[in-house]
Amino acid sequence: MQSIGIFGGAFDPIHIGHLRTAFELMTALNLNAVHFVPSAIPPHKHRPQAGGDIRLRMINAAIQGQAGFVADERELNRPGPSYSVDTLASLRQEYPDDALCLLIGMDAFLSMGEW
Repeated sequence: MQSIGIFGGAFDPIHIGHLRTAFELMTALNLNAVHFVPSAIPPHKHRPQAGGDIRLRMINAAIQGQAGFVADERELNRPGPSYSVDTLASLRQEYPDDALCLLIGMDAFLSMGEW
């Protein structure tokens, strides 16, 4: 069994705060991988300025060479709003025996009551 961190967000753009948070949590929680999941249509925020393809390329460039970091485009490929519950259900189907850990940024944490 593996432990997988799921780090969703607009990543518009991805920055050192995202990368440092992911690395620190990967280390502290002994995660085997962290999936960066850019949202297509954030339900609780304004639409990202950069398109999904550009944000995905920025993520790939930012995580290049970091073992265990994965760019995950499932929300970009799904129509409609990007709800975390749908993403987690999709990941559970793909990784039925692995532990999934939802990682969120401070902005998402502070607005969690609106989810």
